[in-house]
Amino acid sequence: MSRSFLCLSVLLASVAACYTGGGVDSMAPSGSGGGGNVGTAGFDITGLPCDVAAMLAASCSSCHGPAPAGGAPNAMTTYEQLMAPSMSAPSLTVAQLSVQRMKDANAPMPPGGGSASDIAVLEAWLAAGAPAGTCTTPVAGNGSYGGPSVCTSGTFWTGGDEESSSMHPGAACVSCHSQRGEGPRGIAGTVFPTAHEPDDCNGTPGTGITVVITDATGKEFSLRVNGAGNFYSKGRIASPYTARVVSGSKTRVMKTPQTSGDCNSCHSEGGTSGAPGRIIAP
Repeated sequence: MSRSFLCLSVLLASVAACYTGGGVDSMAPSGSGGGGNVGTAGFDITGLPCDVAAMLAASCSSCHGPAPAGGAPNAMTTYEQLMAPSMSAPSLTVAQLSVQRMKDANAPMPPGGGSASDIAVLEAWLAAGAPAGTCTTPVAGNGSYGGPSVCTSGTFWTGGDEESSSMHPGAACVSCHSQRGEGPRGIAGTVFPTAHEPDDCNGTPGTGITVVITDATGKEFSLRVNGAGNFYSKGRIASPYTARVVSGSKTRVMKTPQTSGDCNSCHSEGGTSGAPGRIIAP
């Protein structure tokens, strides 16, 4: 594989993840499941019915955690927080405003709008009077953007600029190859197990992990994550596009449509341009 083709994979991750949307006063759900008191990378989602808690853990906790990240203005980890008056519309609770934003074509949250199943979960809960819950079944969440910088795999790319699909995980390939007159073209990036991993650290082994890109026309492209955590597309993809990382029944959804393909340029070790850190496997 050529160096430009490989760096294109790093490009994909940055494109999929530089956050261009403004802060919002609601959640960005896009998942399903059942469970409450959901352990999510060191904190719990408490006081809610199982389906509501599971949706928050799967789709909202990475930004709306105890220490909000990625431009999120508020935490959504407790019953009290969902029942609090929203900042932008105090006559509505955070939960009520969330439903409105999920259905709002002009200012949706998430940017593509909430899924029908997620909207149904919140609407049914609110229609029932928003009862508190005590479900304690653990549900795996989508991870957290807190924590230290660490190379979780303990292994690094040591091949220099040797041409390989596994080269330089975490690096901004598009920027690199653009300087060489070799790109960019397409989308590329790296998936990691935690949010702050150094360049050249091997990412999440890609067995069963796929990055799904939905382009401006609605066409989907499934990009396989390889053993170093890298993924890439061979050709250009119509923008703006959205992305999600899929592992079995779990999904991590990118909140904001993107136009750039150099994913790791934003999803760097510390995060730049509004991205809170690396692309994390669900």
